[in-house]
Amino acid sequence: MLQTYPEIRDRIYELARRHALRPDWVDAGRTTRSLLLYNSDQVVVARSRVPMRHMDPDLLAALAHDLEDVFGKGWLE
Repeated sequence: MLQTYPEIRDRIYELARRHALRPDWVDAGRTTRSLLLYNSDQVVVARSRVPMRHMDPDLLAALAHDLEDVFGKGWLE
């Protein structure tokens, strides 16, 4: 499983490119960022909070679950 924010961010960018999605980031505090994924019609197809520090297992599980429908099962591993 990916363990750091840069690893997670890079995986999201890689998979977003593969699925023709545009990621948009919004700062949600000091420890998380909100992620919105848009399709080519500018419709939000997924959203999640991405931890930047203190990789809490519950937040990582929620992130994996939130983006599973778009990226597929096991995308965070």
